[in-house]
Amino acid sequence: MLKLLRSVFSPKFTNETNFEDETKLLLAYRMSLFLTIAIGILTIVLFIYFSIVIACVTLSAFISVLVTTAYIYRTSKFRIPTILFNIIGAVCCTSTLFFIHNQPHFLDGFWMTINILFAFIVLGARWGIGFTLFHAACQSVYFYYFLDDQMQIMRDLTHEQLVAIVINCLLCFSIIGYLGWENIRTNEVGKKKLNEAQDVLQVQYNIISKQNEEKTVMLKEIHHRVKNNLQIITSLLRLQSRELENPEAIAKFKDATHRVIAMSMIHEKMYQSDHLSTLHLREYLHDLSTDLVSSYQSGYPVNLKIDCDIDSIGLRSVVPIALILNELISNSLKYAFDDYDNCLITISFMHYQGKKCKLLYKDSGTWKAPSRQGSFGLDLIESLTEQLEGTMDLKTYPETSFEIIFSPQEDK
Repeated sequence: MLKLLRSVFSPKFTNETNFEDETKLLLAYRMSLFLTIAIGILTIVLFIYFSIVIACVTLSAFISVLVTTAYIYRTSKFRIPTILFNIIGAVCCTSTLFFIHNQPHFLDGFWMTINILFAFIVLGARWGIGFTLFHAACQSVYFYYFLDDQMQIMRDLTHEQLVAIVINCLLCFSIIGYLGWENIRTNEVGKKKLNEAQDVLQVQYNIISKQNEEKTVMLKEIHHRVKNNLQIITSLLRLQSRELENPEAIAKFKDATHRVIAMSMIHEKMYQSDHLSTLHLREYLHDLSTDLVSSYQSGYPVNLKIDCDIDSIGLRSVVPIALILNELISNSLKYAFDDYDNCLITISFMHYQGKKCKLLYKDSGTWKAPSRQGSFGLDLIESLTEQLEGTMDLKTYPETSFEIIFSPQEDK
């Protein structure tokens, strides 16, 4: 018997997928069950002490809430039956108020309050506000026209009717108190589950943070090792170039060395950065250009003007950009400057038409060996531009300029 009562009052619903719907389902079922008992008692009292008409109205409400309770218990669905139950409750309260005369209606406001609270808690704010406005309008209209009649009816109540009103009042307050208690208990359970979820999330966050720290250290170590390996390659190229006597071969080795240095500097900047997926572009452009100018030891001052409004860029884009700039600056230093008084290299790296970028390279010299079709440097620049999925525009008169427009590629 105890097991049966427990299954009736605390059923295990399994259809709901989240805590909010689960608690609303349980609240709707328990409230419907509680109302079934309360309205059943009230129906019996009204049959004994009041008119059969009022008792029949209450009986219809009892039947509707009983059907609602059974439906929720069997189907684990609460929204549609709860909406129908609230509508039937509103109709019953309004019918009693306007169509049953010579009876006290002060307690109808309590039942309307119960209807409103039930709608707010189970169905949500829109339904609650809707029932509030409806009941407020009905109560206001009724007591505006029939307040004096109600006062007279209350003065003429018999002892039995007063007993019925007291029982009705006790039932109303019991239901309102039960609604409040269930709401508080639901909030407490919700807070408990929220704290448990936060504890689980905190543990997962700590694990992920530790893993990220380990990966960050590992990536920095990888960048550091790559940089060291590239520096070893640079040293080997320089050692090998010392055995050469052909000036053209020595120059080729020197160009290859600068290309390796350009990539080595990228990895050096990467492991020094807090964000391993992007590179601070302005600082890198300045260091790369300065290093190239100093390494060529041209014997005359070369001024650098760098204008960059892009804070950072991904590794997939910065490597081709670095190699392109290495080729351009090297060519300028080797071929461009006949007049050693005003040697200027201008590098502009800007946002262009939304998400695109524009690299504009200029120098103030006149190239002794202009860019020619079939040269390795130009072929390399064109190949790197295709790798960026960009376009290149080359001008040689009145000054040499390269304009490359591309969309930065995301690192995968």
